Amino acid sequence: MNINQISWGDDSAEKDAYLLEYFVASESLKRLAEKEKGIVIGRKGSGKSALLKKLDQVFRDQDNTTVIKVAPKYNSIRTILNDKDISSNFGVEIFFQHTWLRQIYLDLVCSIGHNAKGRYASGSYEFAREIAQQQGRTSKDIVENIADVLSKVKAKVGDLGEFGLELEKELRNIADVEALEHHVNSLVIDKEKAVVLIDDLDLGWDNSDTANDMLLGLLSAANYIGGMNNNIHPIIFLREDVYSILMERTQHSDKYRNVERLRWSKEDLVEILEARINFNRARDGLGVIENPFLTVFPQTVGVYNSDNWMIERTLSRPRELIQLSRYYSEGVEGDAPSDAVLKASESEYSNWKLDDLCAEYSNQYPGLNSIFSHWKTKYRRHKYHLKRGELEDILLGIMGEVPLNQEWFSLLVDAVDVNGLMSILYEIGFLGDFVLGGQGGSKTYYSYEGRHEPLFDEVQIHSCFRKAVNTVERIRTAQVGVPGGAAI
Repeated sequence: MNINQISWGDDSAEKDAYLLEYFVASESLKRLAEKEKGIVIGRKGSGKSALLKKLDQVFRDQDNTTVIKVAPKYNSIRTILNDKDISSNFGVEIFFQHTWLRQIYLDLVCSIGHNAKGRYASGSYEFAREIAQQQGRTSKDIVENIADVLSKVKAKVGDLGEFGLELEKELRNIADVEALEHHVNSLVIDKEKAVVLIDDLDLGWDNSDTANDMLLGLLSAANYIGGMNNNIHPIIFLREDVYSILMERTQHSDKYRNVERLRWSKEDLVEILEARINFNRARDGLGVIENPFLTVFPQTVGVYNSDNWMIERTLSRPRELIQLSRYYSEGVEGDAPSDAVLKASESEYSNWKLDDLCAEYSNQYPGLNSIFSHWKTKYRRHKYHLKRGELEDILLGIMGEVPLNQEWFSLLVDAVDVNGLMSILYEIGFLGDFVLGGQGGSKTYYSYEGRHEPLFDEVQIHSCFRKAVNTVERIRTAQVGVPGGAAI
């Protein structure tokens, strides 16, 4: 098999036609399939959409189970957030909670009604079939549902505050929640169940008050539905950084703590690559084999085993490892693995990953690319292992010289808050906290690995960004097969 002919699949799980053929099962899948969790969180590229796609298949294969997917389009979210009436007078959590309830109930009714097509129906089934015939298989877009509710509210009052203590009752009535809930409860009974998969919530999200209240309203709606009827199980997929922001804004964060955090071990990540390698082998008429990794990748890169070397250059997310594999395989001639090509692919991959990081945090910290562009040029050939004083000098230079006109950065500059900028670079995964251990041991902690209170006595730039910001090569003391060795 020519290595440069390997197809690693589409970057987008939704567009990957073969994803389910090489999907790697996990404990997360097992818990979610058993409906133990209702919220899935993970960093960008951690496999949320792939997991949703597999769960969609799992639940649809179950008898008497209706599955609906709620995935607002980017333009729909932007239309809502750009509406001045909503942002000024109506865009609060309780308003969005009831528009989401309306949306989810209508989607459920339409789906069940569509499935009742062509057979005798009465009562709630007849209602559902009529709604499905009126609106098509799926209900209105979220923008249309919000517009309907908004127009009815404005016909009654100037703003929500005028409802006073009757606010929730009025919104339930205006959004037709009471009537829809009656029919949904009649349709979803012991012998018929429903699963609601909710994704793409970061599309169009801009970290504004309105955007965050819209998502908090969705969390409230999903929590209400799950408690109202045990036969309806909503599962929300959220980016981990967005989830953290929402939890800081709500007084009811305890309701949303039973989450499934997507985490990947080295073995799981290698298995993802091996499943795709075997898929390509089968496509080319070759046999599926155990441990196919070394048929495509070299055994070592320098003093590292190549699997350790590759995973160290990711933030432990599948999409990053697949992208690095793609850059490598496209450069290989023939069917023999090449350590030289793998090493050479690091630079292109590192630049891609830095751009990806800036895009991931473009709403919280817009303009990050300006900081890294300055770092790349001003501190070219600088070492990547830094003591606190060295890092402070660099960050002071950035704060004094980078013309970044963004509020978050201006606040740091005005307060000369070097620690604040340091914490942000740690939060996003650019920097790790290097901690000396006993008997000469050491470890670098990164934010994506779990809870850790960084000291910042010494730090390291993460391996996946070192090429992108032009750090100098260093001689490592790590032994073969041991990732994360000291680099000082």
